[in-house]
Amino acid sequence: MKEKFTIGEMAKLHQIRESTLRYYDEKGIFQPKFVDPQTNYRYYTIGQFSMLSIIKFLREMKIPLKDIKLFVENRTPALALDLLENQMELLMNKQREIEYMMSMMQHKIGAIHEGIQQPSSAMTIKVLQARPIRAVAIDGDIPDELFEFHLNELQKEVHPLFAGDIGVSIPKEAILQQNYQQYNRLFILLDPQYTEVDSYSHIDEGMFACMYHYGSYETSIHTYGSLHEEIERQGYEIVGDTIEVGIIDYALTPREEEYVTEIQVPVSKKK
Repeated sequence: MKEKFTIGEMAKLHQIRESTLRYYDEKGIFQPKFVDPQTNYRYYTIGQFSMLSIIKFLREMKIPLKDIKLFVENRTPALALDLLENQMELLMNKQREIEYMMSMMQHKIGAIHEGIQQPSSAMTIKVLQARPIRAVAIDGDIPDELFEFHLNELQKEVHPLFAGDIGVSIPKEAILQQNYQQYNRLFILLDPQYTEVDSYSHIDEGMFACMYHYGSYETSIHTYGSLHEEIERQGYEIVGDTIEVGIIDYALTPREEEYVTEIQVPVSKKK
């Protein structure tokens, strides 16, 4: 039975690149065990097969090479257990992140679908729980450049994994006076699963009359008119600041006519 193997043979047998074996050799992670005294050629031995298999397994588990080198040099069952348990914890954390990102994507997909398919004249009543936000106060006539500056500063404060939709609020008094762009607050919605509501500003829970606006923000007066008519017709009254949440905005399309904004007006039944 053959007991010595060149680097090319070792690579072929174990389905690994020669360049990877050379790198392992250079870094002292896995080196040929036998040197021919006459030719100085270096060979791997059959006894090294199991070690290479372990190294490949650890790399498949995304364990860093520095940790693998430490294990190879000081390998014990206890060290192997510690190495694998630590990596298991890292992978489980990564799995939770991936699951959460998929949940966020599904939420965004659903919101875009609903925004695209919902007739602009349809009002819906939603009962929403308290929503944590990271917010900053702004003036109603804020220039676009300053708006973007505040938004950028907010985004720096929030881990991108836990940040949701961007929105603004409009005071009740401004809405009643039909001043629909007198914003008083810019905010980023945060995921309540990963955020203590009491630790942040929040949008109060309550009942909201909701309608989608299609197009530029400047043309929202028409949608607000329809929404107010429906609120009145169905026997509701406005009880707080209005919320606008961006569903499709400049980040998704350069065409303002394709923008979709959900308007959420807090209401209660008239007594």
